[in-house]
Amino acid sequence: MNHVVLLGDSIFDNVAYVAGGQPVSKQLPHYLPQNWQVTLLAADGSRMQEIPSQLAQLPHDATHLIVSVGGNNVLLAFGILTETANSVAEVLDKFHDITTIFQQQYHETVKLILQHKLPVILCTIYYPCYFDPNIQRRAVTALAIFN
Repeated sequence: MNHVVLLGDSIFDNVAYVAGGQPVSKQLPHYLPQNWQVTLLAADGSRMQEIPSQLAQLPHDATHLIVSVGGNNVLLAFGILTETANSVAEVLDKFHDITTIFQQQYHETVKLILQHKLPVILCTIYYPCYFDPNIQRRAVTALAIFN
């Protein structure tokens, strides 16, 4: 039997966000072949730093990993979207500094995941949804840099 394990954040641990609907962990089995098992280890609010503890809980019979992580790490840099700058160069330099740290953390996280020698699907960071159209436009643009 194949066994898919969901790692990461609220993209998979989304029960709190689907009011009356089915969370991803309940929907996924309907799209997989019969007899495939799905285990949810992802946890709402998780950042890349929590992936090692999720991997420590990996079932011994896991055959596939699906990972969505990084969005909560990016949220830590949200303040940059409301800062002022004197030039485009200054903005790009700030994004460079933030994304360099993010890339290093993401690379280390992926290395840990790959140590399990299982097929892995890595998801991009989720599309933001802000009510303020200015923040939404900035968030979508900034997200492209991280993804």
